[in-house]
Amino acid sequence: MGGIGISLSRRPIWSTVYCSLRKPQTHRVWFSCSSKLSANPDRQAREAKLKLPDHPCRTRFAPSPTGYLHLGSLRTALFNYLLAKATGGQFILRIEDTDQNRLVQDAEEKLYQDLKWSGLSWDEGPDVNGPHGTYRQSERLHLYHKHAQTLIEQGKAYRCFCAPEVLEEHKQIQNEAGQPTLYPGTCLHLSAEESNSRAAKGETFAIRFKSSKTPTVIQDIVYGNYRKKDPEDDYIIIKRDGFPTYHFANVVDDKDMKITHVIRGAEWLISTPKHVELYNAFGWQPPQFAHLGLLVDAQRQKLSKRHLGVNMSWYQDRYILPETLLNFVSLLGWRGRDASGGKKPGGNGDVMTLQDMIDNFNLKFSKGDIIVSLSKLSFLQKEHLKRLSSQLESNPTRLLQLKESLLVPFLTKLNEIAPTSKLLGDPIPNPEILSNTNYLSEIFKTIIKANEQGPEVSDQEKFDSTFHALKYLFYSIPDSVLKEELLSNMQFKSVTLLDEPSTLTDAMQYLVQEIENIPSENWNKDAISRVLTERKSAIGFVKADDESGTVTKNTWKFCRWVMLAGEEGFSIPSSMEVLGREETMKRLMAAKAVAVARETDK
Repeated sequence: MGGIGISLSRRPIWSTVYCSLRKPQTHRVWFSCSSKLSANPDRQAREAKLKLPDHPCRTRFAPSPTGYLHLGSLRTALFNYLLAKATGGQFILRIEDTDQNRLVQDAEEKLYQDLKWSGLSWDEGPDVNGPHGTYRQSERLHLYHKHAQTLIEQGKAYRCFCAPEVLEEHKQIQNEAGQPTLYPGTCLHLSAEESNSRAAKGETFAIRFKSSKTPTVIQDIVYGNYRKKDPEDDYIIIKRDGFPTYHFANVVDDKDMKITHVIRGAEWLISTPKHVELYNAFGWQPPQFAHLGLLVDAQRQKLSKRHLGVNMSWYQDRYILPETLLNFVSLLGWRGRDASGGKKPGGNGDVMTLQDMIDNFNLKFSKGDIIVSLSKLSFLQKEHLKRLSSQLESNPTRLLQLKESLLVPFLTKLNEIAPTSKLLGDPIPNPEILSNTNYLSEIFKTIIKANEQGPEVSDQEKFDSTFHALKYLFYSIPDSVLKEELLSNMQFKSVTLLDEPSTLTDAMQYLVQEIENIPSENWNKDAISRVLTERKSAIGFVKADDESGTVTKNTWKFCRWVMLAGEEGFSIPSSMEVLGREETMKRLMAAKAVAVARETDK
């Protein structure tokens, strides 16, 4: 699998970054930079700007609980996290819930769950004590009002008493006339006395910032100097409901929380002059900004909630490892490099753990839209599974991580379908399987081995197939499933036992006796394996389509039918150990009963 290719135009404004080997196509322009302002500095200065600061950085991820964590917001969180950790700084989680009308009830709690699932933890946040809390904007209104009042007193902001319907009518008139829909300045020239009097009488108002008459130039780590063509309108900083707008709250919060760097999507670049103008009005030093290219599909359309692979649940449902997803996201506009500027030492430069990303992080982000192709995901998943397979014995923490990211989601889905599924019997009360490191290791070795082999295939198909074979470790096998498997996939003309013609019933009775002879105190996969290996040729059969009458000796095949209804993957001695002696004997007796019924019906 190849790496990431980058295509830049001669005068790049939006270039195209691919996460696959597709041929780059034309890019799309949605803002402009002055050629004078965007002239490239010399290479040495540019490289210096992209290196990590020599001081601890404070970064933040500030989502709004109006929706769920998606690919783009995870990328934003990751890069802010990496910068903080790479410099020995702090990563802050802040909830921006000022848009009260659009809040989704469980979005905040789901956000915490998804971030923790991904492996990103925060040093300060709503659920973590910190010196700059509270970290939920709806609980910081007093701070915004205080700073807004300061701007009013300094003549840098003013109250706006205009009714929304009046402003909307003005906006429609301007639109129809082909004019910019700017605020008409109705309340700009109100005297302080009149403004204070109307406010004191309880008249509802918003607060507007008095913008500069000339465009503000901002510095961006990715896009260099940026300036909009026209100055900003007098925009609202405090809404009529008393809540701040995003533009105002994030500036006040970033200053109060001592944020040094803001890494966010390029859709916010066009708003950054507003933010810098606010910093200037307060006399504050702005943080450094780095804007990331938009994530788009193959048609250059911004990824929306309708696209597959946008929401975290899409990856979790497909058993994608958290480290695989973080690795995939890290390649969307950034490339891990070592100190010399080359690929990180050892192996494929695209395959990185979270620690690898921290160790190699820098501020070298690609300009332009980034086309998201999921083709890289399968390759990364396979590589991370391969790496994990060598760590299972020595690192119990890895087992617990795999349990949470792979086994728990599988069991959740299994438990949801079990009540109506004809493929599943009763649940098996076996809590030890989820706590015994030996059992967990055996399960994940099976999964990893299955997914390391073969050509590139869908992770969904691969994992669904592998996990499908594990279902009978948690649920009993219905007699109907055993019978169907016997008729459909274990077709044979006759059975032999100890080289003599026999019946399936006698063969099952033989297995019952041999397994029953294993003492309870010796019930483990090694003892079970010895017994079955010594008897691997005891049971034989002639295939239904074999005219020669050749006997295939394969006791294991019958054991797999008994224990897992023929499902491939998990080893038979391990499944017997995991299920325990009692459940194993139940399945042997159930299989014998099916065999008796089959031969009785003939």
